[in-house]
Order: sequence, then structure tokens, then C-alpha cells
Amino acid sequence: MTSNAQNVKTLVKAIKQPNVRYKLYIDGGEGLVDSVQTVYEGLNGKTYGYDDPNKGTSIDAFAIKNGLSAQQAEELSILSVWGEDKDGNASYKVTSLYPDDFGRGGYPYRNGSDVDYSTLSNIKTIPSEDKKNYTKITADLTIHLHLIDGTKVSHTYQTEVTPVEGNTKIDDATKKKALHADFMNQPWPENSILYKDKPTGKS
Repeated sequence: MTSNAQNVKTLVKAIKQPNVRYKLYIDGGEGLVDSVQTVYEGLNGKTYGYDDPNKGTSIDAFAIKNGLSAQQAEELSILSVWGEDKDGNASYKVTSLYPDDFGRGGYPYRNGSDVDYSTLSNIKTIPSEDKKNYTKITADLTIHLHLIDGTKVSHTYQTEVTPVEGNTKIDDATKKKALHADFMNQPWPENSILYKDKPTGKS
């Protein structure tokens, strides 16, 4: 059984690589920002995979290529998208800051706005306040998105996770799905996303 301390060490080493971008999308049900765990499954029935850390990678693809366990991949998925700013605003609701660019509920309008990727910086380890003799990882989480007029904006939040024990391998089915999707490192087309029409507000 891999300890908390070893999982912390392994995960920190991987995520401290410079310029890693974790691919984001807007959840079709809630309109909230989330990271692509394995693949993005479009409304057109096709899967879109991402394994280029310099442009955008899914969590599982990054984990597989860096020898991370299933537990470490799950912890990275938390770090890559869940956080709060100093005022208590949640990172996954970042689109609500731009009501002219994202429809009610956070959906992008058809004419151009969307979330892009997240990055992690200022990565540190500190003792966990909740679990005795455990270490947690803290970091600055920055969400990057673009608006209807093409303007690129970003917002930074504080994120943290306390890695658990365990070293379950990522299964072969997940590996195949993450690294051999129908389309690799390609933008998803309009007909694969739930958009809002700005004039009518219809999906």
C-alpha cells in the first residue's frame, strides 16, 4: 500500500512540470466548469481525447504518461478545477462572472465564448489539519477562458487535496479510451456541445 507521503511526492513531482494545461469543458447538465477526466463525449456520439500537456491534456492521459495511479489521477482532477478565491467564490462557477458571454447557468453562447484550460502554480505541501500525520498539497489554480469578442481572461483560486493511501493502476480500458479516442487533440465541433443561442436563450 503506497502511503500518503509517497503519493504526495509522486504527484507533486508530476504537476510541477512547467506549462501543463489541463483541458476544461462546461458540463452539459449543470453548466459548471469541469476538467476532462478521460475524454470529452460530444453530443454527436464521438469521443475527443487530449494528451498534449502544452496545449491541453485530460487528467487520465497526463496520469498515464507520468506513471500516476488511479488515486493520484483522482486527486489531480480535484486540483485541476476545484478551488475558491479569497472571497469564497468557487472556481467551477467562473463563467457566472461574465453574464454577457455565458448564458444563464454558465453555458457558452454559440458565437464564441468557452472555457479553455487550467494551470497549477505555487505548489506546496503542508501538514493536513484534518488527518493526523498526513500531508496535503496546496496550489494556485488558474482557470483560463475566452469571451465572445475573443478576449482571453483568467482567474486564480486556491486549491488543495490530501492524497489517500493506495496505488491502484489505471485500467487498460481507461488507457485505451484516453489515448485512442475517436479524435485526438482536436477541437470539438459546435454540434457536439450544448450551446445557448444568445437572441432566444434556447439550447
